Parts: sequence; structure tokens; C-alpha cells
Amino acid sequence: MTPNNTLVSCNLFHSEIEDLEKKAVKLATSSKSTIIAGNSVILFTMLMLQETLEKLAVDPVANLDNIILIANTLISLNNSLRTDI
Repeated sequence: MTPNNTLVSCNLFHSEIEDLEKKAVKLATSSKSTIIAGNSVILFTMLMLQETLEKLAVDPVANLDNIILIANTLISLNNSLRTDI
């Protein structure tokens, strides 16, 4: 690939990024879609942590520090859920 071809490829990639950025800004201004997306990520993370917590609960004495850490993280995530849709 010649330097000129590389430049053209980068410019196309840059314009695609700009298009994606414009779409993201447009979506971000729509509060409902932003809140729904944020809540989806939070809920997914909470479910993953719940599964991890269940595995750690098999030996609670050995895993007490991690159980407390995950419980506190779940509390924080729960507090960050948005219900004002």
C-alpha cells in the first residue's frame, strides 16, 4: 500500500467516525434512549455480578472480602438506575 492509499483509507475511516459521532450525539439528546441504554448496561453488569456472588457464596468464609465488595458494587449500581423515563 502506498502512502497515498493509506491516507485515503484513514480519511474514509475518519469520516465514518464523524458519522457515528453525529448519530451518537443525536441519540444522546434523546433522554429516553440514553436512559434505557444506561439502564441496560447497569442491569447486565448486575446480573453478571449476581452470578459471581452465587459462586462465591459456596465458601463464604474464604470469599468474605470479595462478597462484601460485590455487594457494595451491586448497591452502587442499583442506586445509579434511572427510573425517570
